Amino acid sequence: MHNVQHAASGGRPLVLFGGTFDPVHRAHISAARAVSKVLNDAPVHLLPNAVPPHRPQPLADGEQRLRMLELACADHPQLHPDGWELAQPGPSYSLVTLQHFRKQHPDRPLVFMIGADSFANLHQWHQWRDYTNLCHLAVVPRPNSPLADNAVLEAFPETDAHGLAQQPYGLRLMLKRPFLDVSATAIRQALAKKGHCPALDDAVITHIHRHDLYNVAEHTPFNQS
Repeated sequence: MHNVQHAASGGRPLVLFGGTFDPVHRAHISAARAVSKVLNDAPVHLLPNAVPPHRPQPLADGEQRLRMLELACADHPQLHPDGWELAQPGPSYSLVTLQHFRKQHPDRPLVFMIGADSFANLHQWHQWRDYTNLCHLAVVPRPNSPLADNAVLEAFPETDAHGLAQQPYGLRLMLKRPFLDVSATAIRQALAKKGHCPALDDAVITHIHRHDLYNVAEHTPFNQS
């Protein structure tokens, strides 16, 4: 049975966007800004994982990834790099992060950004039904993503931005664009081969060279001119 909803009374939606951000790229920022815009400039917290539980460990450490996020978000006041997961011991589980922010904001609409590929696999996540009592979902399209499981579609009824803002959790907003079609692996390979990648903000590339991240030390420092 679907969870019983009650009206939100905690202000504008708060959006959470987690990931390794290894490194943060333009598609991350574009997606975060798109979700913020459709939700009336709602704040978006971008949370780099400390220890991602289901993927290889990041190449850059948490401090460097958070700093790159700060640089990428500097011109976007609605985007807020957040080091909360980096300060926690052990793997970075989304469920634990959502529980933390729900305690901080009991009645506020809490929105969890998720790519369409992850959304399609949500029914395989540990205790995924607990999410229905913690957050809404903002699903960002990715090319060739499979359809989500019917149980997930039923657990998170689709709504629009206005409907999502009226409830604290349990609904689903499907974005039409932008596509998250940038591969962080391809970016790291381009950096190692060429020392540059157009998918990255100039300030992020400068930081990568300054700190010799992603095997760029052999390349000429990036010139912003």
